[in-house]
Formats: sequence, structure tokens, C-alpha cells
Amino acid sequence: MTEERGRRGHDDLVPPSVAAARPAHARHDSGRAYPPGTNSQDTSAVGAELAATQALLRAESANEVGAIVSTLVHDLGGALVVARYADPAMTVPVDVSLGLSEPVLPFADPVSVAAMRLGAILPEFLEAARLVISRLQAQQRRDEEATHDHLTGVLTRRAWMRRLSRAVPGDSVCLIDLDHFKAANDTHGHAAGDAALRAFGALLLHTLGADGVCGRYGGDEFVALAPRQDAARLAATCDRMRHQWEVERPRTAALIGLTIGVAEVDERGGRAALQRADAAMYDGKTHGRDRTVRVDDDAEGVTT
Repeated sequence: MTEERGRRGHDDLVPPSVAAARPAHARHDSGRAYPPGTNSQDTSAVGAELAATQALLRAESANEVGAIVSTLVHDLGGALVVARYADPAMTVPVDVSLGLSEPVLPFADPVSVAAMRLGAILPEFLEAARLVISRLQAQQRRDEEATHDHLTGVLTRRAWMRRLSRAVPGDSVCLIDLDHFKAANDTHGHAAGDAALRAFGALLLHTLGADGVCGRYGGDEFVALAPRQDAARLAATCDRMRHQWEVERPRTAALIGLTIGVAEVDERGGRAALQRADAAMYDGKTHGRDRTVRVDDDAEGVTT
């Protein structure tokens, strides 16, 4: 088996996250002129490493970093094989998966120039790749902290309002108030209040998180946008959530109920729908709390 056939024979054993398409920026121009006395193969390796290093500086995700490593391995003359399928005599013992998949090893004829290049260049390059992934993950955590409420896990008010601005007719919104939250917080303490908020945030995400966009609107007020759901359907979902809350709420939150206003987005936009949901929610609070009130265009509201 030639080295080339060996590479082709193992490429199908590489996880998709690692064996991504080779980026155009990693191509090497084999027709370039080399300085006098320079080995063209060595210069080719240096060029591949330089292109990969430049690509690392522009990487925007861990998977992109994985694709850059894969491209470098191929440009150095090697291929990739999942470690559990590898022939130890034909692989370089350096895991290039970067933790994105199961271990993956470079594959090359052990007496080839490719094996020499891979052994010399990859270890240091992988260290740089890991640092880039660490930086990207740290940035992702900062971004999530900026857009998500740290206590409940739902979107912050600002992030949710940005999403609401893209709502279209046929979507629906709800505004949820935790009834008697202040009394429960004053009676049992702030830790109990935080536990109630955390528990309700988890329930809201479980109920509407898959299809809806959930946010914390204020201290004890939450909001959700349900794409492609009419108000009646969202109100029914909110009713089920109210009954589930009665079962799941913490013992110290036994007094806390849910009053919910629901409105459908029309040509006036998402903010107008939120205002109508707000009015419906306050209507529910004045009529006994712990209920869902849906805005109806032909009536003041429908209580469920």
C-alpha cells in the first residue's frame, strides 16, 4: 500500500468535527520560488504551519480550530485515523482531537518525510490550538453571562427584548408574575426567594424552552415568546405550567402562585403584544390572582 492509498483508506475513520473541509486559507502554492539552498519540502512544511497559525488567529469556534488542525495534518502529508483503529507502527502518537471527539492520531509511513514533519510540528501547534480553544470558551462564557440571568438561566431583559423585536404576526407572548413573592421572600429569607426564582426558571425553560424564548423581565416577573403559536395555544401551555408549579414549587414557596397574561403578536409588533399581555396579567391580579388571562380582540380578556 502506498502512503497516498493509506491516507485515503483512513480518512473515513475520522469524526466529522475533526475531519472538516479544508479551508481555502490553508492552501500552499507549490509553484513558488524558494531561496537558494533551501529544501523545497521543508519550506512547504513551514508554509503550511504559517498558514495554519494565521488561521488560528481568525478562528471563531472550537470546531473551526479542529478543522485547522485537520488541514495542517493533511498539508504536512499525513492523514487522520481514530486511535482505536490505528496501527501503532503507522501513526504518530499525538492526539489531535483537542477533546472535540474521541482520540484521533495522525497517520503516515513512519520512514516518510510526512511522519518527520508531523512529529516535529504538531506538538507545539496543538498547544497553541488548545490555548485558542480555551480563549474561545472563556469568551463564550462571558457572552452567555451577558445575555443570560445568572440565577434562573433564562435571557436577561435586554437580550429578550432584542429577540422580541424580531417577533412576527402569529407569534405569541406571555408575561408571568410570581404572586406573593415579596411576602414569601420576607418570611423565609432571600435564600428561599432565590430558590423559588431558580425553580420557576427551570420550570419555564422546561415548559417553553424548546420552542419558546424565555426571559426574566424584572425581579419576580418573567416573559416568554412562543414563535408560531397563537394565543390560545400558549395560554393552554401556561395553564399546564401553573398546575405543574403547584406540584414542583419549593416548600418555602407554597404561597407563590402564577398570574399570567397572554397576547398574540399582530401587525403592531412584539412590543405592542407585550403591552397587551401586561394589561391582561394585571387584569388577572385584580380578579383574584393565580390565573391565566388571554387577550381576545373581540373581548376585554379570556380567563382560563
